[in-house]
Amino acid sequence: MRNLTWNACLTVLAVGVAVGGQAGARTFGDAPPTRGLYKPTAYTLAGGEFQIQFFAFSSPMYPLSFLEFEYGLSDAFQFGLRPVSAFFGDVRLWGKYRVGTSETLSLAIPFGIDVFIPSPAWKLRGGWVLSWRASPLLTFHPGIELSVSPAMGIHPYLGADLDLGRILKLVVEVEGEEPHVTVGLLAWLWEGVLVQVDSPLPSVSLRISVSGRF
Repeated sequence: MRNLTWNACLTVLAVGVAVGGQAGARTFGDAPPTRGLYKPTAYTLAGGEFQIQFFAFSSPMYPLSFLEFEYGLSDAFQFGLRPVSAFFGDVRLWGKYRVGTSETLSLAIPFGIDVFIPSPAWKLRGGWVLSWRASPLLTFHPGIELSVSPAMGIHPYLGADLDLGRILKLVVEVEGEEPHVTVGLLAWLWEGVLVQVDSPLPSVSLRISVSGRF
């Protein structure tokens, strides 16, 4: 059953990529991802641009995390929130400031605050992330997240993405002292529609999300 789900999802993705490539979809050249799979990159939304995650499915499903809203206040600063989970007392706010960029390097400072009102519990997050385009097809995204909740923690991570085409990326993320690996695909389908399919490894648990970036 799990293999059938994977095969069906990848088939739909392949068809979407083929159609998107013919229909003038956005490309990663003009709209690089602001995060890999779950960790931030050093890229930001353009000023006035917004991104909305319309749909997210995982096994098991986390229904309150499906809707995310992000907005570019400028070309170097963006913020985001989860409005549905906030309504139920799980408040998550985050942002990112791009310190600088060059032809192959970008550096940004991501930050955020999580507040769970019923407990109550809270966590502050900050850190840095570097996006380095090592070749025309390969980009690395090393970063460190510092958290206070109220104890302090340091969480390094590394992302890498390989261009499989103008609208398709293979992405790998590694994080944690006991490395937790996630692998997935990002694809632009049609104009402004970004689809993500991923799974942790070595276990397989299919996760799918669909976002719009306008």
